[in-house]
Amino acid sequence: MERILDQLTARADDNALLRDTIAVLRHIQRHPHGPHPLSWDALRRDFDRLRDDGLWDRSAANDDLLDALRTLLTSPPAQEFSIVVPPAQSASSQLVSNQDLLVLPVELIDVLNNAYFLHLLATDPTQVLPPAKSLLSVMSGSHSAADDTKPTLHSKVGDIVHKAFWDKTVNTLSNPEPSVQLSRIKLLYGDLHDALSPLLPPKHPVLLTLSSPLSPTSSPLDSSLMHLREILASLRQRCAPVRDPEIEALQRSLDDPPSRSSRPIALATLVADTARNILRLSEIMKDDLSQFVLGSMTEQQLKSIVAKQAQITEREIVIDIWHRDRIMQGWASWLDKLQPPAHLSSISAESRFLWIVRIVQALGSSSPVSCPLVSRTVQISPAASSGHDSNETAESSAMNVNTLPPVFFFSAPTLLKIQNYLQALVIAASLGILARLPAPTRPSHASSDPPDPDSFMSRIWTLLRAEISGEPDAGDTKLINLADEVVRARTQAHTASSTPTSLSKEEDTTLRAAVDRTLRYEDPVYKLLQRRLLTELSRVLVKRRQGDAARDVGAGAGPVTLRTGRDVERAGKRPRLVLDLEDVDESRTPSRSSARIVTDVKGFEDPVLSRATAEVFEQVDSCLWWVERVWGDVVETRNVKDKEQ
Repeated sequence: MERILDQLTARADDNALLRDTIAVLRHIQRHPHGPHPLSWDALRRDFDRLRDDGLWDRSAANDDLLDALRTLLTSPPAQEFSIVVPPAQSASSQLVSNQDLLVLPVELIDVLNNAYFLHLLATDPTQVLPPAKSLLSVMSGSHSAADDTKPTLHSKVGDIVHKAFWDKTVNTLSNPEPSVQLSRIKLLYGDLHDALSPLLPPKHPVLLTLSSPLSPTSSPLDSSLMHLREILASLRQRCAPVRDPEIEALQRSLDDPPSRSSRPIALATLVADTARNILRLSEIMKDDLSQFVLGSMTEQQLKSIVAKQAQITEREIVIDIWHRDRIMQGWASWLDKLQPPAHLSSISAESRFLWIVRIVQALGSSSPVSCPLVSRTVQISPAASSGHDSNETAESSAMNVNTLPPVFFFSAPTLLKIQNYLQALVIAASLGILARLPAPTRPSHASSDPPDPDSFMSRIWTLLRAEISGEPDAGDTKLINLADEVVRARTQAHTASSTPTSLSKEEDTTLRAAVDRTLRYEDPVYKLLQRRLLTELSRVLVKRRQGDAARDVGAGAGPVTLRTGRDVERAGKRPRLVLDLEDVDESRTPSRSSARIVTDVKGFEDPVLSRATAEVFEQVDSCLWWVERVWGDVVETRNVKDKEQ
């Protein structure tokens, strides 16, 4: 595709057909999966006319290019599924706000926010998934409302037959003989198994229960109620959110069953009605799902699909915005700013880990990390360009000395939060020194006891974490709040000593001044603790990657070809998820260490601080692992592979 466009644009002829053909090809390049503005036959006729006008050369190489274009336009489309984006996305799931200082088209903002929603769905689904919901629920839509048409004779007959079937079912289940009830329940379970098989994984416990022989019991209806509860719980986990109220109503009816009697008509009616509603809901859920195959996938398979499509989408958007050359220039210039201190020289000696040391250096900066969008292009006169490109792009990153290259565009919000957490860890450790906390009696990672929630470090970390995560009613954590906690801890230490005394006014003032001084970025204690923390972070990240490389010798890291991406025409609609069977094959994904990170940083031994440090290190490792999966060719070879041609 790129070579065809290069040949046509090189003609520079004021020909209307030439301009239209170039526009069509660029549209196809951006939307390879359609819809396409022209069919292959129409496009072939246009190329014949261009050849007659001397604007397209007939050659074996050009024929091969057109054959590749024909294959692209005539190949059957991949199966597509929709991801439901909440109508009002929260601020945490938006990458670019509508009030952004950059003057961006609304369609582009929607594309970026939808892609970021997919990024969060793949990397941190808890931010965007409703409570107790699986990935399948967000890949489901709402069942279309039935047409308000008059009932036909066929539908009337069907209603009569269905009513007769369920009346007979209630009558059989009302029989006091357990053997009679079991025979009918077995038939119902068979129907339920057939209806739920497309919605649940093959080895789901519900399907195993429905297909297993029924256990002998004196109260089959009571056992059925328990099984129906399990079925409803599984359906609620996997259904679209619009189905929740209906399923919850059925669950409430099972939680309050009618009283038992000699002929349990009421209980039999409840079992039959619930089974009938489950069968009806299963059909609705099948219609909710774009394709039945999704419902039979495990959660891990769904995660693989979402992750693969998020990687492809992010990659194409970034390449479309920055282009290959600027991505590589940004990456190289960012690495050139690496200033590894002496304590990182052994790690940075290996060139493949330079970017790890560089990102740790960025996270340790006092300036917030960012990856701003390109703002606009400023035209410079040819004389002033001195032979260089006459178009120089001005970026809003000029005012920020801690700008990340474009490969971190979708991960920048996560990295900014991680940067805040790293600073919070250093702050907490610095305050712990001032509070004169007793040293732990054993390594913090060897203790399984939960920390005291009223301890000094628990209170400090709760304040800092709430401020970073923006929890409701957290307020602004002021310096005076932290100083109050240090004074409180020092006072408790004095009271518990052999000679209990209270802090004098001078000691209180001196201690608060020490808190103010210690929390400054240039303070020697702050710098020492931060250097220890970042050194350990670099060591952990490199060690993990050395272990992963030993397990995955020869495995590729980034996608080689791009098969989907932005679809500007779908702005404001659901972003599409294109299923490729290779995406479900988990054996193709390089393994990643599942061992828990254990930290032992001097000054961070407190159990609360040690656990928090390990959690933050895990977040950094996950974020960088994602970047490696999307941009492995940049990280490893410094070469951006272009989109499929």
